[in-house]
Amino acid sequence: MDGIHDMGGMHGFGAVPTDAEEVFVHDWQKRAFALCETVAWAAPFNSDQHRHAIERMPPAAYLTVDYFEKWAIACRTLLLEAGLVDAGELENGKKRFDLSPGDHTPVGAAELIEATQAGAPMSYPEGTASPAFQIGTRVRVSRASPAGHTRAPRYVRGQVGVIETDLGVFQFADTMARGDGPNPQHCYTVRFEARDLWGDAAEAGTSMRLDLWEAYLDPA
Repeated sequence: MDGIHDMGGMHGFGAVPTDAEEVFVHDWQKRAFALCETVAWAAPFNSDQHRHAIERMPPAAYLTVDYFEKWAIACRTLLLEAGLVDAGELENGKKRFDLSPGDHTPVGAAELIEATQAGAPMSYPEGTASPAFQIGTRVRVSRASPAGHTRAPRYVRGQVGVIETDLGVFQFADTMARGDGPNPQHCYTVRFEARDLWGDAAEAGTSMRLDLWEAYLDPA
């Protein structure tokens, strides 16, 4: 989806800081990270759905909250949508167990178990699918602006680059985020000339590399 999170090439936000020495500045950030990682092993959502939940935040909130607060907000959203908790439980921090007559299984637990047992592997062996492109092939990034999650940033859509590396076969982030399964396919490192992306404002002789799934690419 196109939203405030896709900030590549946007003006007015200043340079990206590159001198940070610590990942966690505050203790609460460590707790937020640990809780999200713990929930991710048990709840019926994957990392791509978590990223998409962050992308769905209102722009004003996205720009003003801390990075790890975004993680926590996304986990809250996904747990609510899965029906594993309700707003009251999140507010007081206590799970309410509603048992049906003759049933001693908490509501939602069966669905949770089924979802975690059906999890897809993170990557696939070489040869799962034949590559559509070879190293050195010129490709054009699709101009499509999907409503759901995508890892093709706006600033490269419609642009031409060159396949530099075939990274192998991986699950496709877009379909994983929709809950449509892994749709394994090749992912490539594509080199773009900076001048093609930024025009005269680009530093002369520079290029950038971006990892893109096969579904995003067409022959140029």
